[in-house]
Amino acid sequence: MVSHAHRIALVSALAALGLSGASPSRADLPETGLAINYYSYFDGWPTEPYPLDAIERFLPQGQRLRCDTAGMVQHRNRALRYAVRVNPAFVPRLERFEALVTELATDHYGRPPRRLIHRGSFSCRSARGRRGRISEHAFGNALDLQGFDFGRLPQNADVPDDFPRHLRRPFRLRVLSHWSPRRARDAHHAAFLHLLAETLHRRPDIFRGIVGPPRRRHRDHLHLDAAPWRYAMFGYEPI
Repeated sequence: MVSHAHRIALVSALAALGLSGASPSRADLPETGLAINYYSYFDGWPTEPYPLDAIERFLPQGQRLRCDTAGMVQHRNRALRYAVRVNPAFVPRLERFEALVTELATDHYGRPPRRLIHRGSFSCRSARGRRGRISEHAFGNALDLQGFDFGRLPQNADVPDDFPRHLRRPFRLRVLSHWSPRRARDAHHAAFLHLLAETLHRRPDIFRGIVGPPRRRHRDHLHLDAAPWRYAMFGYEPI
């Protein structure tokens, strides 16, 4: 369980990031000048037990960060062809994430991805720009998702007759290029990424926190974690 003092410190840190208890809404962001669907809020404390919730997230002043590297495990998924070093408690969440990606991609593209592209999971560091707060990466409790690689559409795939020709061939899907696409032909990719983020936001049994574009330092990936609080910071212009 998260202690009362710990909760107070967490709420203060989240408030400093501009998070509130407000519901998602359209907002004008100074970063883009566009009216977009933007999620930026703190959504309370999860009720389901999770082994990493009781770990302290803040370093006493002057204390150096030390990480439990021996407690990490290597998680692999052969179907999505990726591997990450994570805390064992995070593995079931990754497995549920992999199942969701497979389901959504098969509905959207007629097949699942052949490869998941990421920037890593475990990294012994503090949260960027937040002195004294430990990153969820330091616990092996986060994944930075960059995108997916897809193979050719199988002949027996269940897709509409007017399914775009360029999506029948192998292609690369990236947050950096396709979250806010410049070409009309990439709108299908943007719709998938937005759907994935929206669905994950509604699934705290997978991840509890999401940070993505247009947030600074997150324009090329979705940060996904299982912190002891629920929050969301991402936005997009409706297609």
